[in-house]
Parts: sequence; structure tokens; C-alpha cells
Amino acid sequence: MSKGLRTVVYDFLCEQLLTGELRAGSRVCELTVAKQTGVSRSPVREAIGQLRSEGVLDHVPGYGAFVKSPSRDELDEAFQVREWLECEAIHALASMRIRPSLDKARMVLDKMQDMLRADRGVSSEQEITSETYDLLERLDRDFHAAMLHAAGNRRVVKIINDNRLLIHATACRPRPLTYERLGEIFADHDVILRTVERGEAEKARELMLEHVRWAHVESMRVYDKLAMLAEEDEHPADVARRLEQSARRASM
Repeated sequence: MSKGLRTVVYDFLCEQLLTGELRAGSRVCELTVAKQTGVSRSPVREAIGQLRSEGVLDHVPGYGAFVKSPSRDELDEAFQVREWLECEAIHALASMRIRPSLDKARMVLDKMQDMLRADRGVSSEQEITSETYDLLERLDRDFHAAMLHAAGNRRVVKIINDNRLLIHATACRPRPLTYERLGEIFADHDVILRTVERGEAEKARELMLEHVRWAHVESMRVYDKLAMLAEEDEHPADVARRLEQSARRASM
């Protein structure tokens, strides 16, 4: 079996999770994924098995693989892991006497600035669009990944990436998110990067903790809000999907 094909499918499924195409409770059909990726079902089965072993997918006998529906405690724990590991990784990176290049992280920040400039005429109090939110999440993910890779611990990178997949599966995006807050988030990234570049390890850890904790608190708030709106046997991700579909129909 080609490890390369399994990796292609694995990366495809991760991207589907991170972009919201797959959410908590979504069924992952081997045949559909094989057609989408242009490979046979064997590497698809292997990639699904890998995600199951990582706790991202569940197997339901007789039905197949489904995206895990994290409980409130599991979502809380996923963010706690990010706080503990990511903040220490940033501290370690800033503490290095000779740090690796952080050009990739700076390139992501440049894209963030381009994103803000593109929407310069929009009111700061206006809520960002779903398309802008998708781009924000992609850039945010790329920035954090670049910093973690620079820190050099591949196991930490893997653990945090797995936790991000679970977090995204819940669809508990902090909302409302205005353009003013968007600018603040981008500014946070810039300050964190500059602090690491100056070698201010304690300050870098403190800033990263504040940054991740904001997302933690806001995501838990959204989870609780969606849970209150949930009908019998519904997961907050189901509610988020239902509300988005209603909003799309209303805008037609």
C-alpha cells in the first residue's frame, strides 16, 4: 500500500474538517472520499483508521466512520492542551540562543494585513462574513503551525493539530466577530512574533496564553449557547449547521 496515497487522503480529510465541510456527526463514506481524491478505497480505509486512532473519528458498527462529536468536557480539554503545550513551545522557541527562520510566520502575517486592507472600507463594528471567517481560520492555523514547527518538537505539533481538528469539528466559532476584533486578533499575532524575535520568552508565553485563552472562553460560550438551542439528540455542531442553512435560505 502506498503511504503517499494514504497521506493524500489523510490531508484531504483534515482539510475537510478544518474548513467545516466535515463536522461533528458527519459520516465519512469511503466510496465518496475515494471518488473525491481519485484513489482506491484501500488508502481511504487506512487514512480513516489513522484518524480513528487519533480520536478524531468514531466507528459505528454497521454504519461506518463518523466525525467524533466532542462533549463539552472534551472541547474544554482540547483547549487546555493547546494552552499547556503551545504556550510552552513558544517559550522554548523564544528561549533559543539561535532561532530558526520565522519568515514563514511573517509571510502569514503579511497575508493577514492584506486581508484587512481589502476590507478597509467596512465598518469596524460590522460582523465579518463567513468567507472572511474561513480565511481567518486558515491564516490563523498557518501562523500557529509555522511557530510550532519553528519550535522544533514534531510530537507537540501533531498533538496540537489533532486537538484543532476536534475543536473545528464542533463548529463553535466565536461570534459575533467584528472587523475591529479581527484587527485585534491580527495585532496579537504580530506582537507574539515580535516578542519571540526579541527573545522575551516569559512575555511570549504570557501573550500566547492570553491569545489562546480568549478563543477557549469564547468557543465554550458558543458551545453552551448552541447546546441550549439543541433539540433531542442534537449536538451543538448540528445546531450550527441548521442555523447556517436557515441563514443561507433567508438570504436567497
